[in-house]
Amino acid sequence: MRRIRYIVAAAFAAVALAVVVGRQLSGGGDAPAAAESALVSEEARARAGAGVTPEAPAATAEAEAATQSLPAGEAAPAAEPAPGAAEPGSTTQPAPAVQPAPTGNARVEAEASSERSESQEDAAAILRRAADAYANVNTISAEFTQRLQNRLLRTDARSRGRLYQRHPDRFLMRFEEPAGDVIVSDGRYFWLYYPSVDSLQVMRAPAGTQGSSGVDLRSQFVGDPLERFEATLQGRETVGGRDAYLLTLVPKQPQGYERLRVWVDGRDYLVRRFEITEENGNVRLIELHDLQINRALGDDLFRFTPPPNARIVDRG
Repeated sequence: MRRIRYIVAAAFAAVALAVVVGRQLSGGGDAPAAAESALVSEEARARAGAGVTPEAPAATAEAEAATQSLPAGEAAPAAEPAPGAAEPGSTTQPAPAVQPAPTGNARVEAEASSERSESQEDAAAILRRAADAYANVNTISAEFTQRLQNRLLRTDARSRGRLYQRHPDRFLMRFEEPAGDVIVSDGRYFWLYYPSVDSLQVMRAPAGTQGSSGVDLRSQFVGDPLERFEATLQGRETVGGRDAYLLTLVPKQPQGYERLRVWVDGRDYLVRRFEITEENGNVRLIELHDLQINRALGDDLFRFTPPPNARIVDRG
């Protein structure tokens, strides 16, 4: 009976040592060791499922062999404590486990966050220069090309013409293709006439409610545009042979559109191209050529007279 107690005590000591080492492997900072411990546990479960007892018989046999040479009445030696474990009766705490190093995903996220911060700082500097440039602009005249992608109709329409703008409330887009179409603000109303679609219908809205159809570039940039937009620098591109910064501007307050992307000229900091994502999902891309600023633009240019017999549809 005494010999049996020795064998059982030795077996329990071996199992306790295995548990301590297993905890250190699974809780420490060494990822390969933890993975190896998990694989060993998985292999043990597989053996158990196949009717094989994992490692315990070997440990029992080893303990029995060790106790067979002990003199009668002598107790088996106690198992040595695992490395890093506190000795019995000692007040010293075991060494803390090493914390795992940041994973690859954490490093990538930290780098991406840093890049976003730098991009926003660069965008802020560019916007401030654009604000300074547009502060001196009273009128704009330019040829334009436009591409309108209609999400609902699944169409991709292209047009071109001439654009005029006079601060604070005069605006005109006169289309050459399709010929006769016009968008104009006379200071009181904003008129939209598309004879290419319906020659007897004119849409009219109070000035200032035109939304994305007539983005006033000057009003978007004059003052502090950072108060109105979350800005991000996307990179640099060439527009009409000129180097330009590409910025994405997301309005902080309702502006009639969801997002505005602008290509700001790297020399004079005026916009040469802009893309509007409208609230209905349509995307309008406009590029300006032959840009002229502070040219005299009279009231007659912005006057609109509906054609005879046309029905006026009020909006807004």
